[in-house]
Amino acid sequence: MDKNDYTNMALHFYHASAVTTSGGALNISTSYSPTSFQSAEDDKGFVVMTKRRKPYSSGMVQGWGKFCFTGGIMEVRAKLPGAGSVGGLWPAMWLLGSLARATYVGSTDWIWPWSYDKCDRSLQPKQEINACEPEPHFGLDGYTGRGAPEIDLLEAMPGTGTMNYGLKKPYFSASYQVAPGKPHDRPIEGKRPQPGQWYEKGLKYGRNVSMNAFFYGEELKHKAKRDSYTADAISANRPIGDEHFDDFHVYRLEWQTKPDGMLLTWYLDDELIFELPPEALELTGAKMPDEPMHILLNTAVSSTWGFPAPCPPGCDCTCYDCIGKVADPACSCGMPEGLCAMLPAFYEIDYVRVYQNPDDDTHKVGCSTDTKPTAKFIAGHKERYFDAYNGETKPLHDQIVGGGKCKRDADCGPESSCEAKACACAGDWLGPHCRAYRGFDDVVWEHEQTLGFHAPFVPASLGRAAVVLSTSLAATLAYHVLKRREGRQ
Repeated sequence: MDKNDYTNMALHFYHASAVTTSGGALNISTSYSPTSFQSAEDDKGFVVMTKRRKPYSSGMVQGWGKFCFTGGIMEVRAKLPGAGSVGGLWPAMWLLGSLARATYVGSTDWIWPWSYDKCDRSLQPKQEINACEPEPHFGLDGYTGRGAPEIDLLEAMPGTGTMNYGLKKPYFSASYQVAPGKPHDRPIEGKRPQPGQWYEKGLKYGRNVSMNAFFYGEELKHKAKRDSYTADAISANRPIGDEHFDDFHVYRLEWQTKPDGMLLTWYLDDELIFELPPEALELTGAKMPDEPMHILLNTAVSSTWGFPAPCPPGCDCTCYDCIGKVADPACSCGMPEGLCAMLPAFYEIDYVRVYQNPDDDTHKVGCSTDTKPTAKFIAGHKERYFDAYNGETKPLHDQIVGGGKCKRDADCGPESSCEAKACACAGDWLGPHCRAYRGFDDVVWEHEQTLGFHAPFVPASLGRAAVVLSTSLAATLAYHVLKRREGRQ
């Protein structure tokens, strides 16, 4: 994607060119490469285009609208970007419900990260698709709460230093982010909660793993207080080392969706990290994830993640000049030590695999399924899922079929050829150089509706009654006509 990231105090702009394949791996590069762009911003209810600048460039891969799944095992073999001892980068691998699309903030309001299926009138204005609505339309089931919860397989925090209660950087977090959150008596970030104050029932932590006390979630504020709500992060931290940035390791999520055995379990190289059962959510009444979810891989750069806080004296902490090109020296500080010298950094993904049990009918592939339809809701609110101010005209671009530069047939994919110095794809091959095979879902849960006219069904008894009635009406009409003629004579 070529798009600004409006979330999490981001300092980066996502460029499609930052995502490539090399050496047999997917490669997401992050660099100091300032990007100027027009930002659509709210000014007293009006959209105003404002020129903005982001100092860093990075990449995001997301499967929204293309590949989603419900239940199973997700496994990622990856080498984290940069160096474990240098802060500033925020690599992540995560899942998000298909009703929301990351970085498109209009799609997340009152949708992310809801997973709640009870009618609560106090929460109804805060959850767009809630269990109080008898007829929500768009193919959705009535009296059913929906949303887009988030599962973070990994969010890595590189750097040095020791946090509260002995946690050392670098480390990574494994989390389930969900609403509704706990609105009152919340723990103080950076401190452990009191007994009974936070999620604890049935949680299991692996060796050398601790509860994440540095992020308990956030309040999502809106203009009206009745529309604001709290989202919680139920999370665990696990220390890692330079080896996770120098070599490949396997990160795995097991997502069980059977009603009598729901469970989320995180692993690193087959070692247990964290286990979250449904009874832990009894604190708020939220439920385990059962929405179709899509995969996201990205590296973010944020002033809230590994950057000095508070801003050091004499630093601007908004311009972040890595090469001394900006005249103001205050722009050349306020960054993590060693970050500029480390860039560009490369997040390498060897593979992403999803396994499902063919005998488990709760395991499904598809972004809109029979039990969790989303397609009509997205079509009915499609403006939320693309950025018209960024030149986008629809949520997803058309697939590219050929057109890549070539000199010979060998430069193009199987069955394809080089014609007039451009690849011409054949068969089911796609992409500029015809190297991607046309994908499809084995099961199509929703089919396009065709409109046509069918004569109404009329029961035989009703048909006989209609004949008698029409005969009687005709006889009565004839009688009155004869009477009027006699009166004229």
